[in-house]
Amino acid sequence: MQPSIAIITIGVDDLERAFAFYRALFEIADDQIGAGEDHVAFFLPSGPSFVLFPREQIARTAGKDPASAGAPGFVLSHQAQSPAEVDDILRRVLVAGGAIVTDAAQTEWGYSAYFEDSEGNVWELMAQPAAN
Repeated sequence: MQPSIAIITIGVDDLERAFAFYRALFEIADDQIGAGEDHVAFFLPSGPSFVLFPREQIARTAGKDPASAGAPGFVLSHQAQSPAEVDDILRRVLVAGGAIVTDAAQTEWGYSAYFEDSEGNVWELMAQPAAN
């Protein structure tokens, strides 16, 4: 895996409050912000996207119990080139001593899976769906 961090997702307790904070902090145009019912994404011009997501939902999405120790407060996302590359990286994670948290599956965001490194840090692997 050639490391590339495409998205940094941080867990927040109050999405509206966090959005107001980062909206005021970041000097970013409105057309570089995407919002959904459960997240806000800032599409940064010179780096990865920065996403705010409810902390409990990050834990559930990553297959963790929100109340458990080590529930993620952030997720690093690697943008793979294809679903096959996602599957290949997951095989390599196991060989390297990591653990698969959620099996790879097609979602609304693309083909994705979550894994933990040897220290319990959570990564998302994703391959964007093909453009229609």
